[in-house]
Amino acid sequence: MSAAPRPRIGLVLSGGGALGIAHVGVLKALEELRVPVDVVAGTSMGAIVGGLYAAGYSPDELQALVASLDWHDLLRDRPDRRMLPFRRKVDDLTYLTRYELGLSGGKLRMPTGFISGQRLGVALDLLALRVAGIRDFDELPLPFRAVATDLGTGEVVVLSHGDLGTALRASMAVPGVFSPVEVDGRLVADGGMVRNLPVDVARAMGADIVIAVDLGQPLAARGRPDSIAGVIGKTARMLTRLNVEASLRDADLVVRPEVSRFGLLDFDRWREILPLGTDAARAVAGQLAVFGLSPAEWQGYLACQRRETPALRVRQVNVDPGPGQPPAIVSRLVRTEPGRILDVAVLKDDLQRLYEVGEFETVDARVEPSGDQWVVTITAHPKPWGPNFLRLGLGLSSDLEGSGDFNVLASLTMTRLNRLGAEFKTWAQVGVEPLVGGEFYQPVESSRTLFAALQLEGSQVKQQEPVGEQTVQFRIATRRASLAVGAQLGRFGEVRVGLQRDDTEGVPTSSHGSGVSSFTRTDSGVVASAVFDQIDDMNFPQHGVLAIAEGYDARASLGAEQPYSRLDLQTYAAATWRRHTLLPFVRATSGLGTSLPAGREARLGGLFNLSGLPPGELTGSYGGVAGVIYFYRFGRLPASGGGMYAGLSLEAGNLWSTSREVKLSDLSHSYSVALGLDTVLGPVYFAYGVNSGGKDSFYFYVGRTF
Repeated sequence: MSAAPRPRIGLVLSGGGALGIAHVGVLKALEELRVPVDVVAGTSMGAIVGGLYAAGYSPDELQALVASLDWHDLLRDRPDRRMLPFRRKVDDLTYLTRYELGLSGGKLRMPTGFISGQRLGVALDLLALRVAGIRDFDELPLPFRAVATDLGTGEVVVLSHGDLGTALRASMAVPGVFSPVEVDGRLVADGGMVRNLPVDVARAMGADIVIAVDLGQPLAARGRPDSIAGVIGKTARMLTRLNVEASLRDADLVVRPEVSRFGLLDFDRWREILPLGTDAARAVAGQLAVFGLSPAEWQGYLACQRRETPALRVRQVNVDPGPGQPPAIVSRLVRTEPGRILDVAVLKDDLQRLYEVGEFETVDARVEPSGDQWVVTITAHPKPWGPNFLRLGLGLSSDLEGSGDFNVLASLTMTRLNRLGAEFKTWAQVGVEPLVGGEFYQPVESSRTLFAALQLEGSQVKQQEPVGEQTVQFRIATRRASLAVGAQLGRFGEVRVGLQRDDTEGVPTSSHGSGVSSFTRTDSGVVASAVFDQIDDMNFPQHGVLAIAEGYDARASLGAEQPYSRLDLQTYAAATWRRHTLLPFVRATSGLGTSLPAGREARLGGLFNLSGLPPGELTGSYGGVAGVIYFYRFGRLPASGGGMYAGLSLEAGNLWSTSREVKLSDLSHSYSVALGLDTVLGPVYFAYGVNSGGKDSFYFYVGRTF
């Protein structure tokens, strides 16, 4: 008489962000007890862990992945700024925020998620290469289902076929956080909203026994919300919890890891979270043991479940850059070659390199069989809110003694205006320093290295200027026009040279200016600039160098009323070890043998610019400031993940009217202590500065770069 067939066991893994790391611990315990899993269904993080297990990864491999992945990097999504083309870095040199909107057809368009999911999507695509070519999830080493939500209808979407990496990414696309994913013509997102514990899906796959791993808390266990955000969060969790508790009634055995003290983003605490899954499964070992296999049967099971990533010989590489991008420019960034075994590291770099072009929401790869070889298709998905991009910025400063500035800046960049990649950038600022301007930027050959640029700008500022024995405040309005040619140096920077004309009018505004006349001046000359930009962040840099040099030669032959020359240099460097960052800097100005006219002189004063002195306290034609800033990152902001920093600076500098007056013995020295926050509005500083001359100032800045 033959033995009765063993029951078909289904494993169901719930969503829960970082809490889902406990699923790996549950798998380790199941394998210790030799409990086989015949079908797997999961939602969100449960889909990722379950899907990779179904693809043939062992619990030890999954643990190694959890330990090696940089989860903070995967979830922040921004490309390394140092790798972006310089043209995509230009706006960062002002106090614009890093977040962009779209503007087209007279409508403001927003990204579909705070995070596009590029880094996470690439990681999942590459991990799914273990089962390359399998489109039916029933043909995986273990039959698998991922659960998502149809954003159009609110229906449950059970993902049973297609690309495994895409299915896993779709199941974890939390609305508003990650961009949704299009699957079979449907726009889908995180499945936790409708089925966070898909027991019914496992039943439909033929499971006789369902083991469900529940990472949530019963509704009664949750405390009273104490804020609007708390009420919204509790409502979302309640809706999710209701569908979980309805599912639990149909499970045969429930494993509940005690993870309530951890947050959904606590990926860096994986060493604490993972063993809790093992502990929870061991706590019900008596119930699980009845499903255990004999050692011989277990080895047969593992032979079917385990799989190694195969060697894939590439027959062909296709690159689809999407509309508006010349295929030749995009294809030259791809290093994966036909005729070779697919190198996963090279493919990953290809996808990242294309993403760093700065014009795509995501870039993905598909590997499909072609006879006994494989075709790699790389697809770039343009930002759906483009091709016109709007960025906003807020500049707020105060010495906390009644003096301050306030400016709001907007920049609109219109891209892909012609086949060579022309752009028109316009900007406007309102506040104490209003300005408006625009630049038409035209590459002149197909590689987009050489370019011509026409720029017009009008600005207005109030400045204190010396007039005889007194200092008078002027309202200085300037109209500028420039025409330049130059060369883009890839991601490293640019050089340009051209002609520039400034028409300036100064009107006295203070009572001390009685009897002082207005002035007008025309400056016209040759301008040349060079930028080397390899710094990773303009708010709180960790690594890299930024250097900017600009020279201006006002010539009478070109219409200048007062010939003069000026050279400005700025250099910044950042180096970080663990949480400690040093940022040395130098800012210098030289009149190159001449004295600069009023309104063209350099100015010192303010935070990190001889801290302790009021902004613009010192003026002159020669000199500058040098110093070093130290930052210690002591935490991260809860919502954005931006850093929280404590810092101090040491500075020395001065300004002189003529080169003969320059003396190192006249240097002024300053220091400051600061608290810095990397917020969605840009950097925020609370600081106190002291100058060797006895002056001190408290500072509050929003949107100020270093």
